[in-house]
Amino acid sequence: MGFSKVVMIIMFGLGMSYYGVPLAVRDIKVNIYLSEALNAMVELPTFVITPILLEKFSRRSTVLVNCLIGGAAGVFCFVLSLFGRTNIAFAIELASFFCARIGFNLMAVYMVELFPTCVRNFATTMLRQALVLGGVCCPNVASIGTNVPSLTFAVFGLAMSCLGLFAKRPSLED
Repeated sequence: MGFSKVVMIIMFGLGMSYYGVPLAVRDIKVNIYLSEALNAMVELPTFVITPILLEKFSRRSTVLVNCLIGGAAGVFCFVLSLFGRTNIAFAIELASFFCARIGFNLMAVYMVELFPTCVRNFATTMLRQALVLGGVCCPNVASIGTNVPSLTFAVFGLAMSCLGLFAKRPSLED
């Protein structure tokens, strides 16, 4: 499997989580305006943290660990909300959203380094397309939360973790 397919698979999972987790917040019964404001505030530090992670650690392992932590946070948010711990579940939701955004930032930089100049524009377009395609699927997945509240957090978390495992593929070298 080539670089572009692996990058697109990872970005699809990150896109589902990045665009889907804020949609699923309605299932944990918190103030929607507060949740959107906090999601926006959580997103800002990612632009400072990403270069630090890129400098200190390898690209592939950082993407992999970030996807696994973000996915685990999504599943944990589901479990907490089942037990009625909505405030803690909301804090964990912010962590999952944070990981999804850092994952996108990491993959954007990683993608630029992976591809030669002659195909970089095409690769950037495909990366963004996969992210948006993941976002397009979110409303359908978020609608399952009406039947089983908070299940969407588990779905988004598993999507980020499972599709993030593609960063482990040997075709993605540091």
